[in-house]
Amino acid sequence: MGSYYDPDESRRLEKEALSFSRLAVEADRKNLKPLAINYYSRAIDALSRLIEREESQSLKQFYMKKIREYRYRLTYLRGEVAGKAGDGSIASYSNTFSKQDAPILEEETLPWLKPFKSSITWEDIVGLEEIKKIIKQSIVYPIQRPDLFPLGWPRAILLFGPPGCGKTSLAAAISNEIEAEFYPVDASMILSKWLGESEKRVAELFNFLRSRAMRGVPVILYIDEVDALIGIRREEVGGEVRTRSQFLKEMDGLNNKDNYKIPLFVIGSTNVPWQIPPSFVRRFNKRIYVPPPDFESRINLFKYYLNKVKYEENIDFEALSEKTEGYSASDIRDVVQTAYLEVISEFFESGKVNVEGATPRPLTMDDLLDALNRVRPSISMQSVVAFQNWNNKFGSK
Repeated sequence: MGSYYDPDESRRLEKEALSFSRLAVEADRKNLKPLAINYYSRAIDALSRLIEREESQSLKQFYMKKIREYRYRLTYLRGEVAGKAGDGSIASYSNTFSKQDAPILEEETLPWLKPFKSSITWEDIVGLEEIKKIIKQSIVYPIQRPDLFPLGWPRAILLFGPPGCGKTSLAAAISNEIEAEFYPVDASMILSKWLGESEKRVAELFNFLRSRAMRGVPVILYIDEVDALIGIRREEVGGEVRTRSQFLKEMDGLNNKDNYKIPLFVIGSTNVPWQIPPSFVRRFNKRIYVPPPDFESRINLFKYYLNKVKYEENIDFEALSEKTEGYSASDIRDVVQTAYLEVISEFFESGKVNVEGATPRPLTMDDLLDALNRVRPSISMQSVVAFQNWNNKFGSK
C-alpha cells in the first residue's frame, strides 16, 4: 500500500520553512547570531522534510538550493559565534561578508517566478513608431527623469491586437530600454486548483515585485494573454472571482501614494480585449492597439528578415507587400523562413553540403512567391474590424 499524500501537511511544512527562513534572515540582519543560527537550523529541517514529500522535481531542486545556502550561512555564523566567544568581541561581520556572498533570501525569490533577459531592442521592432512613442512617454522618459513628472505616470499598459504583431516583443524591448528586471507570467502560473492559492499567489507576486522595485531598479511584470487571468467566464467558481478581486486590489495599489515613486510597471497583452471587464480596462492607464503591419511596414519586415540570409538583388519588395495584406509580422517571418528552408533543403539534397567552400544559392523572388502560396495570413478582416471598434471606444491615442 502506497504512502498517503496529505496536501495540507505539505502546505504546513512550506509555511513553516518560509516562516523560519524569514525569522532567520531578520535575526541575521540585526546581528543576533545565536538566534539566526537557531532559525536557519529549523528552516533547514522543515525544507528537508518538505523535500521528502514533494513530487515536483523543480521544487525539490529549489528547496535543495535553499538548504545549501542556509547551511553555508549557518557554518559561517557558527564560526563567528565560536570566534567571538573566545575573544569577547561583538564586532559586526558586515565587513567580511559581501553582498555577492549573501544567500538568496526568501522574500527575494519565488519558486515559480523567474526573470527573463531578452535580446530584443527597439531596432528589432519594425514599424510601430507611434506605439514606441507612446511607450517612451509612458515608461522610458519617467524612468530617465522622474522629477519631471509631478503628476505621476502610467503604471499599467494594455497591449491589444491580433496575434503575431509584436506585443510580446514590445514588452521585452521596453525592459531592455530601461534596463529593467522583466518577469513574464501567464494564467497557468497563477491559477491553482487549491482553495485560496491563486489569490495568495497574486499577493505574493506583487509583494515580491514591489520589494525588487523599492531598490530603485525598474521592474516590469508582463502578463501574456491577461484575459485568461482576469477575464469573466460564463461558468466560474469562487476562486476565480477572488483572484480577480485580489488582482484588482493590487492594480489599484500601483498608483497609491506609498508606491508613487516605485518603478514598477504592469504590461498586459491580449488578443481578445473585449473579454476584459470594464473595471480592469480603466486600471490600464494606457490601452495601445498593436495593429497588423501596414504597407510600408511589410516592406521593411521583408527587408529585415531577408537581411539575415543571402538573396538576389531583384527582389520586388513592393509586390511582396501588396500580396501580404492581412499578414502579421510573424506570418511574414514564416514566409521568409519557409522559402529559405526550401533553399537549404535543395542544398542538402544536391550532395554539396560536405563540399568545402560550397554554399546555398541566394533566395529568389520565385522562392518567396512559392512560400506565399503555402503560408496563409493568420488575421481575418473581421477580427481587424473588431479590434478597430474596440480601439475607437477604449484605446489610447
